[in-house]
Amino acid sequence: MKAEAALTETETKYLMLIYRKQVEGSSDVSTTSIAKIFKVRPATVTEVLRNLSKKRLLVHRPYRGVELTEEGKREARKLLRKHRILEVLFADLLKYDPKSACKEASKLDYHASMELINTICRTYGHPTSCPCKKTIFTDVRCKREG
Repeated sequence: MKAEAALTETETKYLMLIYRKQVEGSSDVSTTSIAKIFKVRPATVTEVLRNLSKKRLLVHRPYRGVELTEEGKREARKLLRKHRILEVLFADLLKYDPKSACKEASKLDYHASMELINTICRTYGHPTSCPCKKTIFTDVRCKREG
């Protein structure tokens, strides 16, 4: 499945948040916690989680939380890569502090093409971490020079 093309901007934000919490933060993710973070009703969260479940990106167990599938983890890593590469650009070129770079990257990451992201990645010598010290995942389509 070419999930990236099929995902809404909201769905990408949920996937990235769940990955950050569950995989990078080793914590459970509940509908209530997502609702608090995004300042929406739990019913709204449940609807988005259902859609992501239909796309086989996560398993949603009502009243027990969510768990990303392997495909969901792969998709989240692609999305986080875009976000973190943009953070590198904003911090280096525009001298944004890490928090501001993250905030601005969040506004644009969904819209940035992989071609743009890979060009930025090559320009910066294939960075391995963003200004927040989080891992920047590799992409086989981003040809490494050297």
